[in-house]
Amino acid sequence: MRNRAYIGLAALAGALIGGGVALVVLVIVNGSLASSQTRKVEPFSLVREPLAGRLAEQFRPWLLFDTREKWRPLNVDYMFGERAQRFCLRQGRVPRCIPIHDAAEFDGLVAGKPAGPGGYIDINGDTTDSYHGPASCRPLFDCDRGPRSAIYYNATESNGRYYLDYWWFLRFNHFTRLALSQSCLLPAARETGVCDEHEGDWEGVTVVTRPHDETHVEYVVYAAHKGTFRYSGAQLQFREGTRPVVYVTEGGHSAYPLPCSHSCRQPPGLALDGVLELPESAHDGKASWGRNAEACVPNAAGSCLFALNAQPWTHWPGEWGAGCTSACGGALDANSPRSPGVQARFQTPWCSFQEDIFTCDGRSQRCSDWLSAQVVALACDPILLTDAQRTSEKLGPSKLGLDVAGVSIRNATTPGVVQALGAPLKPGTEMTAIVDGPATEILVRAAQGGLVSDDSFANFGWRAGQSIRITVARGSDGPTVLADGRRARERTINERATPAGLHRALRALSPSTKPHLQEGR
Repeated sequence: MRNRAYIGLAALAGALIGGGVALVVLVIVNGSLASSQTRKVEPFSLVREPLAGRLAEQFRPWLLFDTREKWRPLNVDYMFGERAQRFCLRQGRVPRCIPIHDAAEFDGLVAGKPAGPGGYIDINGDTTDSYHGPASCRPLFDCDRGPRSAIYYNATESNGRYYLDYWWFLRFNHFTRLALSQSCLLPAARETGVCDEHEGDWEGVTVVTRPHDETHVEYVVYAAHKGTFRYSGAQLQFREGTRPVVYVTEGGHSAYPLPCSHSCRQPPGLALDGVLELPESAHDGKASWGRNAEACVPNAAGSCLFALNAQPWTHWPGEWGAGCTSACGGALDANSPRSPGVQARFQTPWCSFQEDIFTCDGRSQRCSDWLSAQVVALACDPILLTDAQRTSEKLGPSKLGLDVAGVSIRNATTPGVVQALGAPLKPGTEMTAIVDGPATEILVRAAQGGLVSDDSFANFGWRAGQSIRITVARGSDGPTVLADGRRARERTINERATPAGLHRALRALSPSTKPHLQEGR
């Protein structure tokens, strides 16, 4: 693969502070001083090779696909070598396109002066089944083994932690849970992201180590649709000790820490209009990526693991796809992703995004920042949690704990928060939370029929080590969750969307579909 020295300037726009929009500029440097043999680590430093590659291989995620998933991670050099893709520039109503013959030619195109945010890759295909690689990969649409399949990484360091950011590219994003006629043809579906059909798909996770500890995972950020969600390492599944298991959804390729075979739901933080929970594609994890078990030497020829800072296209601001036309029922809006280097997860891997809020290591954190998609309950000390993320020192254990569904959880890898993963609690069930003082918050997710509640309990004057009994009962407006008989301080209710209900909601949010359809004639 190609090699290139890199000093990057990363900009993160859109962090909401006090209701306004702020622009945060972060300078990422190489993290060392040339005049000294003593390595000096600056905040937000790039980790240099060969250490970056060694860490990337050590914590490389173990990818498990759904049984019905046909696309696989692509080595993009081989995709360009198919001589079937085009490089396009938007110029008025008619784009100007030229064929891409190989990876070197694409590298030259993105490095050229015309290359900018108006550029995009037109990936060969016009129907869902036509987005595929060589016939030799069948029955899959892309090869599962060999040099055609690979993932990418970027390694940075701050607060004594390593942030191993992993990215994989898939040829097409096809969200199977929604009929195209009910989603992509409605303007509100495209504007809200419910329409999730597009050429090209960059997905991934970020693995974060404990402070000054290169051998253990503190937490992992899983990317799902337009959000990124934190999970404490204590409750995750690992292969070979340090490699987090990632369950990839069929078609949409979102990442989750647990499998789901049916009736899957997207994270509550991505609910339509804030109240309607969206369905998620299955992710049963029964199809292991063919290169999981390989010992991949980073950046070697034929490897399954390559550094993003060696790729000329990493910071190209163009789109990896032509959006979606005939394969999406005629929708005209482009929805393809931009390069990893211009996305927030690459620029600020120490941050995650959910419920329209950024939360970052080194700033005050809310306990709800850790109520991720597949978390059923958590006990949290927000003061200890914030202190732990700000410091590069190891903090002692707290008294926090959870007893859920017969499982006792005490080993928090992230000081100040203990999570339990699983399905929402149902009426008639109960659990126990152990608090470490009056600042403790308890968050519980429960479900009754088509309603899902998130209940937050705090400021009840609890004592360190006190056990709190959480009960779930059937209620008139969703599940009733009590902590030692007391109601929650805060409660939110979401409705699980049915296809018919979702279609009605989208039509209500869309003034008219007619003008949009006429535009493209």
